Amino acid sequence: LQRRRGVGTTVAPPRVGVDVSTTQHTWPGVGDEAWQPLDSAADVAPAAVARVLESGSDERVHIVRRIRVSQGQAVAAELLYVPVGSVPGLSAIDAPAGPARARAVLRELQHLALDGQDRAVELGSARADDAKELDRLPGAPVLVVTTRYLSAGRTAAVSVATYRADTCRLTFGDSVDLVMAS
Repeated sequence: LQRRRGVGTTVAPPRVGVDVSTTQHTWPGVGDEAWQPLDSAADVAPAAVARVLESGSDERVHIVRRIRVSQGQAVAAELLYVPVGSVPGLSAIDAPAGPARARAVLRELQHLALDGQDRAVELGSARADDAKELDRLPGAPVLVVTTRYLSAGRTAAVSVATYRADTCRLTFGDSVDLVMAS
């Protein structure tokens, strides 16, 4: 059961197991149809992301926005930050806007050799834009998974994915279905 002010007590949906394993060692957008690209824009990354990218605070990056759907429900929203230098073959003429532009950025990333990736998971609060995409109230508890993709000895992209904490159970590697005691 879950209680929400102004709504009352309702039956909570079952938790969905979401694999966030690093064993795949692939670029975002490869072999994972659960993530749907929404759009891409060129802008300046937030200061914390710029530090991880080891870029200047005023350097423009491609920001790809994606949503992850499981069993017909949005369970995660992602912002993928890609430095312009990581995708030099990207042409504005090829894909001017929207999902097509997002797919073009992801496709260009795949031309790089992926050396590895590392991840961090932390508990957070939903920002207004994430809350809207995930059908939650701003400030709702979420799990934030930050992934750094490495190529040619440098950070080629950074993903910040926000997962609904109320419906997701993150799994790492070949996890078996664990039964949790309450």
